[in-house]
Amino acid sequence: MTTDVTLRPRAEYRERTSDQDVNIAQNSGFLAVSAGVVGVVSYACTLLMANMLGTADYTQFAAAAMILGVVGIVANALVPLPLSHVVAVHPEGSEERRNGMAFSVFVSCMAGIAAAVITGSVTLALATPALATVVALAAFVIFVVNAPAGWLQGELRFTWYALSTIGEVVLRLIFSLLVIAMAWGAGGAVLGFVAGCMAPLVVPWSFYRDLRWRPRVLREKWRWAETSDIASVLCVVSVLVGIDVVVVGFLDNGSAAAAGFQALATIAKGPVYVAAGTALVAFPLLRTPGVKVGEVLGASFASFGQLVVVAFAIIATAPPLMSGLIVPPKYHGSLNLLPWLGASGLGYAVLMVLSTVLLALRAYRRCQIGLACACLLVVGGLWAGWQLDAVTGMAVGSAVGAVTAGLVLTVLARPVLMAAHPGRGAGRFLILAFALIVVLAVAALVQPLAWLVLATISGFTVLAHQRGLLPYRNDFRISRRRRPRNRSRSSGRRQHRPRHLPERPGAAPAVHGAGKRVQ
Repeated sequence: MTTDVTLRPRAEYRERTSDQDVNIAQNSGFLAVSAGVVGVVSYACTLLMANMLGTADYTQFAAAAMILGVVGIVANALVPLPLSHVVAVHPEGSEERRNGMAFSVFVSCMAGIAAAVITGSVTLALATPALATVVALAAFVIFVVNAPAGWLQGELRFTWYALSTIGEVVLRLIFSLLVIAMAWGAGGAVLGFVAGCMAPLVVPWSFYRDLRWRPRVLREKWRWAETSDIASVLCVVSVLVGIDVVVVGFLDNGSAAAAGFQALATIAKGPVYVAAGTALVAFPLLRTPGVKVGEVLGASFASFGQLVVVAFAIIATAPPLMSGLIVPPKYHGSLNLLPWLGASGLGYAVLMVLSTVLLALRAYRRCQIGLACACLLVVGGLWAGWQLDAVTGMAVGSAVGAVTAGLVLTVLARPVLMAAHPGRGAGRFLILAFALIVVLAVAALVQPLAWLVLATISGFTVLAHQRGLLPYRNDFRISRRRRPRNRSRSSGRRQHRPRHLPERPGAAPAVHGAGKRVQ
């Protein structure tokens, strides 16, 4: 045990109110759907700018958007999860929560200023000073608004969080229409990122009540240690998820094959959206005092498995007739890459979920070793694929590298996960998953319309299961008996104890590795 860890304040028991819905499956599915909506609306913004801006303006806008995308990745890795841990384990109004929020805001502002200077300088070499100024402002704001996002995750207000992220891209889309109407060019288009960032600032007033000016928290080394541990891992995962798109553009810039690869790779990242939803729900729950780690892990993996298998099956088996409807005709020659890219998305999703779970359980060493192996496998797969068959080979190499990396991290994580006793094995689930993939693949070859019907039914069925609308549990057994739930006389709200909480405030915490680093 390190000195920094022993100085960390002890977690406190937090009484959760009945209106804080922490159902893992339901929230994971909802966040996955909201992430998909965000992706669609963001893609619509890009298409709108591509069609309405002039060539020179759009080139500058695309470069600025790529730079801000990197800023968003770093900001999401640096701020939300450390703050969500503090909020999850300390009650509202407590000194430690206020210290943690002060530290998070300070880090957001300092990192935002650094990002503004760096991005502004880089953009200045590519565009006008006015556009560089707007990019710098957007970079600063992107960092600042991540503190409310971490607070929402720690409070388990996932519905609010999802609506906030959707509101962000919707505001950007509305502002994009204003930019086109007013002919503000590339600078106005980038300013849409700033306008969209106003949505995440709309959070319950209790967030702002706990904000304090406490610069002394910046001298606490253990906070920096934990933030750097989490940020470094999530940055590596985020880079791995997007490295194939960047590398293929660099190696084969301007070709239709590379552009098709990039367009399809974006679609094939569907499993990653599922992983992001599960990770957002699981991390604060696993850091909550008194949590039954095995139950949270079992529910998280069951939810993730159901969603990710359906997403992968639909993407990998999509017939050209259907996938061609959402891909521009000039990229149809790359549709045969979709199964491979879908497999790489599956591997990246496994990496994201397992790395987040290991972070939550403080198994930092295993997580870092696994991601180091993942970097070698993914980069090696891309390089070998390019050498063997250019863009097509990169798709295959990306799939092999990502899936192998996911398996390696699974092996490394297994001892930590099994120690928490997450529940029964996944044999029956794997059989059903394989059967679903085979059925969809056969339907895609025989009759694309039949594939569409089966894919639609599969998607709605798994979402209904996540929402608890089907009489089956996560182990696919029929729930024959349901426990009665009392309703509050005053509000009519169902009153029940969330599964992840102990039966009484005095129950002993059961967090695996709560006071030490698990190696």
